[in-house]
Amino acid sequence: MAVRRFGVIKGALALVLGVGLATPAAAFDIRPGCYERVYSGAHLRSHPDQVVAALRLWVGQWFTEVSRLSMIEVVPANQGHARGSGLGGRALSTVLYCGTESRGDTCVAECDGGSLQVTRQNSGGMLFRTRYLMVGNGACSGLMDMAEIPNTWVSYKLNKVPDSVCRGMY
Repeated sequence: MAVRRFGVIKGALALVLGVGLATPAAAFDIRPGCYERVYSGAHLRSHPDQVVAALRLWVGQWFTEVSRLSMIEVVPANQGHARGSGLGGRALSTVLYCGTESRGDTCVAECDGGSLQVTRQNSGGMLFRTRYLMVGNGACSGLMDMAEIPNTWVSYKLNKVPDSVCRGMY
């Protein structure tokens, strides 16, 4: 009798765990606001493959029931695969939609231009990663991939800053 009860409990536990694992991995929405990071010369010298000298991310209000209209702006560094491209010092941007039907932690670029995944967020900022995210002159004009090495994860840490820092992006 005890063995049979254990089997029923074990089966119910497996069902609960299976349903829990079938839900999206991220149970949070990316918080709206302005995020920024300007990398120092010392940081860039110690990360020679890094192609981003500075970036801003504006996460807006709800655009649909599941996504927020957002924009990322990147100033390329003259190093890594961006070296000699003529893009160094130019502001490149792309429109993002943060949140999908299945993932609240992902921002997707228009025109299949890649995505980013927020891996940590708190009141001080966020950490995101990407392995392919094109930035350019707005929507659908990808000029540079933010990934240092194609299809290899790279992470960027951003600080929460006043919304006025992102003025003009929204």
